[in-house]
Amino acid sequence: MLLIAGCNGHVGKEIVRKCIARKIPARCFDIKPLELPGADTSSLEIITGDITKLDSVREAVKGVDVVMDVIGMRGETKELTHEMVEHGGMKNIIQAGKENGVRHILYTSVMGVEPNSPARSLSAKWNTEQSLINSGITHTIFRPSGYFVDFAEYFAPKIKKTGAFTIVGDGSTKLQPLDPVDLAEAFIQSIDNGKVKNKIVKIAGSEVFTLAEIIALVGTVVGREAKIKKMPFWLANLMFSAIALVTGKKGGKDFLYRMRRDSVCTEAEMREIREAFKIEFKRLEPWLRERVK
Repeated sequence: MLLIAGCNGHVGKEIVRKCIARKIPARCFDIKPLELPGADTSSLEIITGDITKLDSVREAVKGVDVVMDVIGMRGETKELTHEMVEHGGMKNIIQAGKENGVRHILYTSVMGVEPNSPARSLSAKWNTEQSLINSGITHTIFRPSGYFVDFAEYFAPKIKKTGAFTIVGDGSTKLQPLDPVDLAEAFIQSIDNGKVKNKIVKIAGSEVFTLAEIIALVGTVVGREAKIKKMPFWLANLMFSAIALVTGKKGGKDFLYRMRRDSVCTEAEMREIREAFKIEFKRLEPWLRERVK
């Protein structure tokens, strides 16, 4: 039995679809019931619960062999921090997993994690990784680049409506985004895969872009030439600092820190991916043309 923790997220839903298609016994776990319109979910177990509550996680893990933790947060709230959800949730999975004989835990982290990072999301993911690595349970940790969906759900509507897009910096940051379907496939192919046992796997799509190139591509897809408005980092830092001071929300500072850094794999890392998995990674432009109207 496979547990998909975070079944309503972009990656979680794709793992669910693959379990249905391949008839893999799966239990879907999230704060809300699984939402997958048009899919036959009759073969699945669907439960709800809170990843930060040990009793909820214990119930979810009963009878499970493999746990796929794809829970994530777009931003912190006053009630829930990245540390509580990411790290606290993983500690609950580890404890419940040891009590129930779980043999493999897979986790979706992100590129750029590091100890004591000024980005709270990256720091929380680093702590989560370390707890899993030291748990004694077989693990696979994915560090993906960004996802295609961000450009369809956020970039495309803004560019289509205004013909412009505001970025922080000069647009030269390098990105290597991937389709959540491809990451979901890597999760599935990791089960009983000795090549990724107790490994951290950086994973990205087949193409590298600068941020400016992606904006131009999205503009082409939506039929509008996209004017890039550039905000210097010092001004963005000032703005996000003011927002954090007034609202207590520090997600903007996290975003700013990550925007200064490339999110790409080396050729050696891509070679390791090709050796471990049989995946034909999607290209961004045809993916966008299928989904953006």
